[in-house]
Amino acid sequence: MLVEPKRVLSRSGMRPVDVYIWFDIEDYVTKESDDLPLIALSILEKYKAKATCKMVAEKVRVLLERKRTDVISAIARHDVGYHLDRHSRHPVVYEYLADLDVLEGAAEFARREQRGLDLVEKVFSRRASCFGHPGPAWASHYYPAMSPMGIPVYLDETPILNLADGPYWYCGVLNLNGANRNFVKFDYTFEDPEGIVSLKKQFKEAHDRLSRGEGGTISFLFHLHTAINKDFWDAVNFAHGANRTKDEYVRPDPQPQEVTRRAWEDFDEIVRYMSSFGDVRFITASDAVGIFKRKEVSFDDKLILSALGSLGNDVRFLRVGGDYASPSELFYTITKCLAVYSKTGRTPSRVRPKEPLGPMRPATSDAPSTVAVEELIAASADILTEMDSTGRMPSSIKLRGGAVLAPADFMISSGRVLTSILRGGVPPARVRVSKARFLQSKYVSEDAFQVACRWVILPEGFKAPKIFEQIVLQTWTLRPATAVG
Repeated sequence: MLVEPKRVLSRSGMRPVDVYIWFDIEDYVTKESDDLPLIALSILEKYKAKATCKMVAEKVRVLLERKRTDVISAIARHDVGYHLDRHSRHPVVYEYLADLDVLEGAAEFARREQRGLDLVEKVFSRRASCFGHPGPAWASHYYPAMSPMGIPVYLDETPILNLADGPYWYCGVLNLNGANRNFVKFDYTFEDPEGIVSLKKQFKEAHDRLSRGEGGTISFLFHLHTAINKDFWDAVNFAHGANRTKDEYVRPDPQPQEVTRRAWEDFDEIVRYMSSFGDVRFITASDAVGIFKRKEVSFDDKLILSALGSLGNDVRFLRVGGDYASPSELFYTITKCLAVYSKTGRTPSRVRPKEPLGPMRPATSDAPSTVAVEELIAASADILTEMDSTGRMPSSIKLRGGAVLAPADFMISSGRVLTSILRGGVPPARVRVSKARFLQSKYVSEDAFQVACRWVILPEGFKAPKIFEQIVLQTWTLRPATAVG
């Protein structure tokens, strides 16, 4: 294994610019692609850089069949993540997740993928450092399965969710996913003799933008097989819902030798160029676990009042206690305070929030303009029990008087009651039902999701509105990731 990165500071004393290079090693169709990791990794090691190699299990099977222990050993010197069992063989993830909620989808994902993950971890003698989706098929359903499967980081790229072009937490999982402006994709740039010029410019713009601030991360992706294939290996074998047997696999048209030669020259040059910046630090998914740590925030009365005052009618993540709290954590904190109050007549002196998953279904409130405070307080005890037992927020809250509240409206309305208790000790008899603004959804792009549904591998006309619905619902857990290491 390569040595762990040392902390590097720029001349200004600011944080480093962390660059994570990642390869999706996935082409199990093209035999000639077996050698590519040897070339790419030798270039990285020349500049003391390192990569996260996300492995498709079927590719690992092919390497074992061909006795390519040299390739496996070279990859093992770097970070190893997981990239599905058979990637684009149907049904692909979007196809089997299309009608499921997050928890149902997580169970199905684990059932289908555990075998491939076990193989990758056995061959490389370690736990996978990360997981990432195939093609553009990002979804929230993967996340509840990741921790039970022992995978700590989500590493990939998607425009569907963008939080300031940087790392974030979602469903309790650290994401290097959604770098957007800070995403550099090497694939096919080398087909243009001047591609390296544009590539350097793109990297420098991202680097300079980050170094002028507080540092940050740049994502660099290279699908190695593009150095020798004109088209993606899966597009010529599994497009539009089609499957092929192993005997029917077709290799994509090869790149001209001149293009392949330039690909490796350009890759060498861009790695040299990136490493020439004094404040650049190359990191892997494994490194990210130590760099981005969640600070445990304990809420006292003062912090709760400050948070509630900042929220107003908005449901959003907040900067609190030196870190961020997701709306899910805030929902849990408010509910816990009122649940304790319902039993003891006092709020707890301090609350360490849990972060349940978001609701499984969208809901709207069906309630009069005001509701009895005692009904909200009584409901809080039931909701807390439900969250502690299921690990998720309720999809709707039915009060004893028959009113139904959406979680966002319940949170803000209950927050007003809690504010009154913390300030004066005596809650009002009734409280106005607040129409909350759920601001978390602004980080999600439905247009980008529709583009993902047009991935060439999927059947023509594929639609999956429930996947998008679930993505938005789980933004209750969304919050920025803060670098501490």
